[in-house]
Amino acid sequence: MSLKQLVGQLEQLNLSHLEMIEIAEEKKQAVIRNDIDTFISTMNRESKLLKRIQREDELRGEMAYAFMQERGIKSRLKLTIAEISRLVFDPDEKRELLDVHARLSDTLTRLKEINDLNRQLIEQALSFIDLSMELMSHRPEQDMTYQHPAAQGYGYGRSGMFDRRS
Repeated sequence: MSLKQLVGQLEQLNLSHLEMIEIAEEKKQAVIRNDIDTFISTMNRESKLLKRIQREDELRGEMAYAFMQERGIKSRLKLTIAEISRLVFDPDEKRELLDVHARLSDTLTRLKEINDLNRQLIEQALSFIDLSMELMSHRPEQDMTYQHPAAQGYGYGRSGMFDRRS
C-alpha cells in the first residue's frame, strides 16, 4: 500500500514543480517587460509554493521510509527513487514508479533551465540599471563641446547632469 502512496506523492511533487514552472515563466515575462509589480507578486507566490514543496518532499521521504520498513529495511538511509525501485518486484509497480520518477526528473530539468535563464535576465537588467545610474551620476571633467586647450574655461561649470535653472 505505501508504494501507491509514494507514487501518489511523487505525482503531487511533479504537479507542484509544474506549477513552479508556470510561475517562473510569468517571472521571466515580468523581467522582460520590466513589470516590477508582477515580478514581486510572482516572487511571493514562488516563495509560498517553495514552502509547500518542502513539506511535500518531507512527506515523500517519510513515505519512502515507510515503504522500506515494509520491505524489512529498518535503516534511515536516504535512498533515491532508482534505488527504491530495486526493492519493487512487481513489474507494473516498478514501471509506474520509474515512470513518475522520469516525469519528475524531466520537470525538474525544465525548471532548472528556466531558473537559469531568469537569473541571467535579472543579472542583465541589474547591469543595465547599474550602467544607467553610473552614466547619470557621472560628471564629465569637461564639456563635450570643443574648446581650444590654451583657452581659459568660460562661463560656469555645471554642477551635475541636469540643469536645475529651468
